[in-house]
Amino acid sequence: MDKVKKRIRDTDLAKAEVALRRAADRAKKIAEETHTPLIVYEGGRIVKEFPGNKKVSESGKTF
Repeated sequence: MDKVKKRIRDTDLAKAEVALRRAADRAKKIAEETHTPLIVYEGGRIVKEFPGNKKVSESGKTF
């Protein structure tokens, strides 16, 4: 199935998704370099993620 591109008239809003993805990539890189967890909202849950390692749930259990 082909993706349908929506036309956004506000130029700032049109570039927001690209900027957010770039910021997320940078945050992951910094977290990996500094060995700190990255907190993400995934599947309705808050999850600690160590880039390159296992994920840790909000209760501290690894899975």
